[in-house]
Amino acid sequence: MTPTLFSATWIDACAQAINHNEAYRRAAANWRWPLLMHITHDHAQTTMIYLDLYQGSCRAARLATSADLTHAEFILEAREPIWRKVLTGQLDPIAGIMRRQLTLTKGSLTTLAMHGATAKALIAAISQPNLADTSVSPAPVQSVQTAVPHHTFVTTSRHGLDNDSVPMRLWQKAKRLGVWNPADIDFAQDIADWQNLNATERDLLLRLTGMFVAGEESVTLDLLPLIMTIAREGRLEEEMFLTTFLWEEAKHVDFFANGFLKHIAPDAGDLTHYHTPAYRTLFYDELPQAMHALLSDSSPAAQARASVTYNMIVEGVLAETGYEAYFAALERNNLMPGVRQGILLLKRDESRHIAYGVYLLSRLIAADPQLWPVIEQRMNQLMPLAMQIITEIFSAYDDMPFGLQFEEFSTIAMTNFGRRMQRIEKARDQLVDADIDDEDA
Repeated sequence: MTPTLFSATWIDACAQAINHNEAYRRAAANWRWPLLMHITHDHAQTTMIYLDLYQGSCRAARLATSADLTHAEFILEAREPIWRKVLTGQLDPIAGIMRRQLTLTKGSLTTLAMHGATAKALIAAISQPNLADTSVSPAPVQSVQTAVPHHTFVTTSRHGLDNDSVPMRLWQKAKRLGVWNPADIDFAQDIADWQNLNATERDLLLRLTGMFVAGEESVTLDLLPLIMTIAREGRLEEEMFLTTFLWEEAKHVDFFANGFLKHIAPDAGDLTHYHTPAYRTLFYDELPQAMHALLSDSSPAAQARASVTYNMIVEGVLAETGYEAYFAALERNNLMPGVRQGILLLKRDESRHIAYGVYLLSRLIAADPQLWPVIEQRMNQLMPLAMQIITEIFSAYDDMPFGLQFEEFSTIAMTNFGRRMQRIEKARDQLVDADIDDEDA
């Protein structure tokens, strides 16, 4: 018989499950801090559970005492329905903190983010399979038509182009701000600066460049299925903007491949070894699978999963945070003005891409609020992976070059992610935000 959730019997069962779980023991080998779960029930009642977790084992588990509040290094607080989502694997705890569904009332967010695999293994060890399953049923697959006949054209109809729409406003910005040529950038000072960097500083810049250039190549290769899907739906204004989107991604490949790697570090060689396990999972597997799935399934659910992967995670978390760190490393040390110029222009392009993703997901949610769990599920799946990629970069160095701090950039990632998710969530009430956030475009 399954013990009642959060009861003393359940807590004892959790401790036994943790101590008999080999996967958790391996994942938590470096975890050494007690954790307190603060559960808020209806009628203002609360339950607090203390878990003394140390290097892969649970040394004690009980209903918390007042002394445990002091001893616990981490205290996580949430309403009971949120904890149920966490304990059934529907909500990753790190993602829940970032989206403000769980509150970290005590402890270091940076430390938690660096131990995402430990959190995942802990939840797997104590999850309750007999709780009510509230997972999302997969959306029906829609087959792709090889050809769609035209019955009318927007430009010759009574309505014409909707120039006030978000995609058309992004189109105007792309024409005005997106026309720059990587070949026009002067790298003379950058070449001189590169010669004066030490080995560790060069290694970090090569690491970031190797991840960026492959990432930009990946998003260039993987965007076409979304453009095809939007075109089949006859959304001309969106397709017009997406033509600039694809061109700009290709231009970013050009900037790194024919700019940095050709002029500044021509002897860099094969940079594939900088692609860490989490990076490979996202860019080698998750991104192409989500995007190319649209070729056989163009449903709104498939579009939502693709946009979350491409716009919210790859661009909105990784690219934006990575370019912020790249630029900061050079700007704060007055290095490589040509690369800095290119990164500023590139970031401006990416802001429009992210703004379109927020618009697309908002449009999909406004049309069908039942898609929210699909978005939520994909976010929960990929956000810890994105944070692990950032962690892998910083953990590669005992002393991070250029004075970069993990906490600064993880905070940037979480703040921007939370702000955009709040905007998308508003569309559940049919409130599609027609404004382009200046920070996103």
